[in-house]
Amino acid sequence: MKILLITDQHFGVRNDNQHFIQHYRKFYGEIVLPFIKASGIKEIINLGDTFDKRRSINFMSLDEAKDMWFDPLQELGCNMTCLIGNHDIYYKNTLRVNAPTELLGEYDYINVIDTPTTRTYDGTDILMLPWICDNNYDRTLRSITESTAPVCMGHLELNGFEAHPGHVMEKGMDPYIFSKFTKVFTGHYHSKSNKNNIYYLGNPYQIYWNDYKSRRGFHVFDTDTLKTTFYRNPFDIFHKLYYNDGVNLPGKGELKGAFVKLIVEDKGDYQKFDYAVKRLQDMSLGDLKIVEDLSVELENGSSVMETEDTMTLLDTYIDEIDLKVNKANIKSVMRSLYMEASNL
Repeated sequence: MKILLITDQHFGVRNDNQHFIQHYRKFYGEIVLPFIKASGIKEIINLGDTFDKRRSINFMSLDEAKDMWFDPLQELGCNMTCLIGNHDIYYKNTLRVNAPTELLGEYDYINVIDTPTTRTYDGTDILMLPWICDNNYDRTLRSITESTAPVCMGHLELNGFEAHPGHVMEKGMDPYIFSKFTKVFTGHYHSKSNKNNIYYLGNPYQIYWNDYKSRRGFHVFDTDTLKTTFYRNPFDIFHKLYYNDGVNLPGKGELKGAFVKLIVEDKGDYQKFDYAVKRLQDMSLGDLKIVEDLSVELENGSSVMETEDTMTLLDTYIDEIDLKVNKANIKSVMRSLYMEASNL
């Protein structure tokens, strides 16, 4: 049996930004749903964080999510197993109030997993683990110990894995706890990675600038081989253009809704530069940032430094100040606060 795996969809991301909604719609409408139909896939496992905001839902974002994803799956006759992620829960210490249960109850084909559960697909047992919190921690450990399933799927926070490009998590559960399983597939961290038997699948699309050029998409799991095949999302939302007394601009429509950084290496003729900016502004971009060069005089001449993303700047600042505490822990807390603030 072939099962489509998808995780961390984050419907309503970036404060319900319309450009991201259209980006999502293009991905599902032009890539995922046609693939499901052509492949004859009937089983889907969602590994958590279906929705972005923990404490509220924008009705427009909910309606869009239903229209672009949940309604078409129902029409295709699919079944979905939906794990609860940390973004799906209202309270941090319990999964009792969660978005999929409250918002997707109209869909009979969706089975929400809010407690450790073993499900069987074509003779293959899979232990399903929703987000682990104070309320279900002991039960989850007991389920792991008692499980005879060869495969575990969950929304797990494990240490030693890259959460975001360039940032390895030092907190979280010990991966050794899951060493008994042949394969572990999980959501939560948006970067796609693998160590030993554990596979972080990564989310389907780029959400923040630090995702620039990151490979995102979905997977198909084979119950016979216990292997997955990765299908890349071909649509990038973040683009960098370099202006050096001129710039080669993509064709009309290619950057519609995209987030663009125009990095100025040599502005040259100001009138020519202004015209290039005007052309970009007329392309219906999601956002345009003009990054002026920061020229730094070095011993061997002049070098150009591009301005960095917010989280990179935070890391650099922490590295440079005098602290008598663990800087890695401070970075982890700052990143968590930044991500939470970005979701407000």
